[in-house]
Amino acid sequence: MENPSYISLSLMSGLRRQLDVMANNMANVSTPGFQGERITFRTLVSDRAKTMGLEGGGQKTSFVTDAETWRDTRPGPVERTGNPLDVALVGPGYFALETEDGVRYTRAGSFRPDSQGRLTNSSGAVVQGEGGAPLSIPQGETSLEIDARGTIVGKSGPIGKLRLVGFEDEQALKKTGDNLLATEAEPVPVDGRTRVAQGMIEGSNVQSVVEVTQMIELMRRYQSASKILEQEHERVRRAIEKLARVA
Repeated sequence: MENPSYISLSLMSGLRRQLDVMANNMANVSTPGFQGERITFRTLVSDRAKTMGLEGGGQKTSFVTDAETWRDTRPGPVERTGNPLDVALVGPGYFALETEDGVRYTRAGSFRPDSQGRLTNSSGAVVQGEGGAPLSIPQGETSLEIDARGTIVGKSGPIGKLRLVGFEDEQALKKTGDNLLATEAEPVPVDGRTRVAQGMIEGSNVQSVVEVTQMIELMRRYQSASKILEQEHERVRRAIEKLARVA
């Protein structure tokens, strides 16, 4: 295979990977607290381009490769639900939840008490209070107030306080499924400006119009690269036919 074909294939591979990421973003445009992803590409330079007609022992050839995937940590729009156990973070930070696989973090604050009264998310992960202990809602408690610092108060008095954490490097958190994030990095105290909004929930920060526009542009670029590959194959085919006739 000639160098133009390798270069086109590297571009198509990168675009395919980017389309997969954008498709996942679109699939989660309505997922509360979802953070979209983006890809960073880099140039891979090879010195093994030894195509006939090039002078020297090999010319530098540049290929495209995806370097890493990173999360867009900008907050999503906050929507009112009216449910007293729906909470949104206005500012940087994450809720901490206990799962079977350890502590996980999320921006999705749609919580409900389970059969034991423990506050959980939709997948059953238990919401942590300060100190890491699980938060429990007393049975029959119907009047709940959550202040801007995450303190939960019922009719009989304070119930607990949501554990809110931040991270020096938010890209250290990796998605693990169920809209949860995991990291081995130690959390730090949440930004003092961050507040909790009760009866609200943060929506996905994916903008569907932007994603669709970018997907159309990527599809055009993919088709252009595919056309170059087809033209290169046709050039090689014609060259082989001419050489066969000469022979």
